[in-house]
Amino acid sequence: MDHQITDEMTSDEASYVRRKLVEFADQFTPPRNQRMLSVALRDKNGNVMGGITANTIWDWLQIGVLWLPDELRGQGFGHQLLERIETIGRDKGCKHAMLNTFEFEAREFYESHGYEVESQTNDFPEGHTQYHLRKEL
Repeated sequence: MDHQITDEMTSDEASYVRRKLVEFADQFTPPRNQRMLSVALRDKNGNVMGGITANTIWDWLQIGVLWLPDELRGQGFGHQLLERIETIGRDKGCKHAMLNTFEFEAREFYESHGYEVESQTNDFPEGHTQYHLRKEL
């Protein structure tokens, strides 16, 4: 046998596999319009105190992480960060937004901003639920 299956890949090899899958999929889809996005909340000295990360792909905004320290929650900063990243997404051609969150994170926060649960994964991790939400921009 000329081929073997191994349990390890370098990061370059993993990138190669991802790149080849993208090349295959791109035959069937419109241009990806893929960009990394981020918005920071900074203190008066310019230090990052929290923020939001996302990326665009096709006409979707994929929210990655929104985080604020406990002492800055409930003051409207999360709303401002989410609103800003959605605006950037719209400006880049996004018509929809998606994200994942857990029951111990911010499901209610996102729902209060128009996101709806599309599906959920139970026991991920055991005893918890991950929610998959979407919103039309």
